[in-house]
Order: sequence, then structure tokens, then C-alpha cells
Amino acid sequence: MFSEQTIIVINTTCISILTFMTIILVVATRLKGGAGYAALIIVCTTLPVYLANMMRSAGMHDMQFLWHAAILMNTLCFPLTWLFVHKQLDKSFRFTPDKWLHFLPSLISLAVSLIYYHHKSPEEFAAEMEYLESDKENQPAIINDIIVFGQFFIYFPLMFRFLRRTRKKLLENYSDSEFYTTQWISRFILFFFILFFIVFVAYVISPRTDAWLIPILNVFGMSYLIYHSITHPTTSYIRRLKEIPIEQDPENDESLLNAPSFSLEENQMKSICSQVKEYLESTKAYLRSDLSLATLSQETGIPQKNLSRSINSHLNCNFFELINRMRIEEAKRQLLDLETSGYKIDSIYEGCGFRTRSTFFLAFKKAEGISPAQWLKSAAKT
Repeated sequence: MFSEQTIIVINTTCISILTFMTIILVVATRLKGGAGYAALIIVCTTLPVYLANMMRSAGMHDMQFLWHAAILMNTLCFPLTWLFVHKQLDKSFRFTPDKWLHFLPSLISLAVSLIYYHHKSPEEFAAEMEYLESDKENQPAIINDIIVFGQFFIYFPLMFRFLRRTRKKLLENYSDSEFYTTQWISRFILFFFILFFIVFVAYVISPRTDAWLIPILNVFGMSYLIYHSITHPTTSYIRRLKEIPIEQDPENDESLLNAPSFSLEENQMKSICSQVKEYLESTKAYLRSDLSLATLSQETGIPQKNLSRSINSHLNCNFFELINRMRIEEAKRQLLDLETSGYKIDSIYEGCGFRTRSTFFLAFKKAEGISPAQWLKSAAKT
């Protein structure tokens, strides 16, 4: 067990680190891509708790309002995280009145705390804090624990189920930008599940561990967000359809068809498509799993609007459908070389630009109507 002085040092250090990293992340991402919002949720829901822990350890028991704030914010982390995940991955998400029900347990916890402490004198409040210091629980603490751990067992299954369903839909639609978003959020939620599980086990052993263990683990969580933003800068700036005007959305091909005051002649679109195909075939850029419309625009020097309009109108498909067609043709060539090249069907997707085996099989079946193995058998007969 750490001494009270050590707990104060740990909380002070973690508060400083978390605040600094959050400011850096928010400024760097400008709240694009979700990482900045995730950081704000972590900081806003935990800093009051850390400050309350510091005051309790230092024997400063004359600021009841901070204790009430800690009680409230401690129970807001899971609902806010759930709404964050839902908003990031569901374009139809709207904050309807029923969403306020997620905050009802937090209000109940706050009400219990206010009722329990409102009639207590400063001396009695200080005695309650000292009572909690001895690894014992009073009524507000028990209610708060029940709510927090209840949320743990409710919200994480909800989030994992939602992420699994969303990922399945994206595998069918082949949306690269949304796929990236789903991937990093899934890793973020899994990472925090592990951290909170560690907290849960430690708290059952000794409730006082929350005064120093949670701040340390949250620093690791914030470090992950920083790491994600550094290693995947493009996904940190993914703009979703409802966040910017449709005509400016670089990832939504179909929306650009209706962009106002924008027109191309048929021969211009044909020329652009020829340039794009020549570039993709000569550089094999379509085999890169991170290829996007924005990247192709940068590499070819053709504006994204022109690219999208030309591909949609002249080739009658969107950008991702075009890329997948080319990837499937490459996969078919590799399938025909199975015996001499040593390829296996399950490993072909990696060399063809697909991120997962599931994405490859879905794309292949959509293009050819049969699975890769069935196509190979059919090709062997002819």
C-alpha cells in the first residue's frame, strides 16, 4: 500500500501528464477522427476523481462540492464512451431524448451523495473521508461502486456487439475510411476493457487502489490515443458525411455526383479514367491496402471531385468498387499460379490489397458470384 504522500505525487503527476497530452491531441487533431473526443472523455470524467483523491489523501476535507463532482463524473465515463462509439460509427446517430436515460444512474449516484452529506458538518464530513481512507465504504460509495461496476458489465458487451455488427457491414461495403475508424475504435475499447478489468480485480482486493492505480492506467490509455494519432495520421482526420458539406466529402464518391456547379465533359471523364487506370496498373497502387481517393488524388494530381465524378459517371462504379475489381483480377492471376508459386488461397488476400480474409472472400464472391476455391476448380476444368 502506498503512503498518502505517494498517492498525492502519483495523482499530481498523472493529472499533469493527462492534461498535457489531451491539449496536444486536441490541438493536433482539431477534434477530427474521434481521438480528441476520446481524450476529452477520459480527462473530464477522471480529473475530478483524481483531485478528490488528492484532497482526501492530504486531509483537505473542506470542499464537498469536489467530492460530489467526483461521484457524478465517475459514473459518466461508460455512458459517454458508449455514445461516442455510437456516434463515430453510425451516420444516422442523433441525440434523441431517450439518450438522456444513459445519464440517469449518474444522477441517482449524485442525488444519494447530496442527500447523505448535505446535513453533515465539516467535522462529520472529514470523519467520513477518514472512514473511507480505511478501505471501508459508506452508502454513497457503495451506490457509486454498484453503478460503475454495473456499467462495466453492461456497456462493454454493448460496445463489442455494436462494433462486431458495424465491422460486418463495412466488410460488405468495402469503405476504407470507415474500416480504419472501426479498427482503431475497436482496439481502443478492447484496450480500455483490459485496463478496467485490472481495476475491477484490484478494487475487489483493496478498494483504496483506485486512488493510484486508475490514474496510472489512464495515462497508458491516453498514450495509446497519442500513439494511434501518430501512427495513423490519415485516420485521425477522417471526416464523416454528417460533419461536413456533402460536396466536400472526399471519401463519399456518390455524394460528389450531385455537387453543385460542377460539370465535366464526357471526353474529359474518359481521359481522367484512362489516366487513373494507367497509373494504377503501372504502379500497382491498387494493391496497397491504405489506398484512398484522397491518396490517389495527391499522387495523380487530379482533383478528388473530378476523380469521383469521372469514375462514377464513365465507369459506372465508385472508387472502392473500381479498386476491388482490379484486386480481384490480381487475385485470379495468383490463384492460377497456385501450383508453381506456392501460394495458398487464404494468404492471397494480403498480396492483393485486402486487409482481412473476410473482406477478400466477400469481394471475390460479389465480383464472381462464387468463392475463390470454386472459381479455381472451375478454371482448372477449362
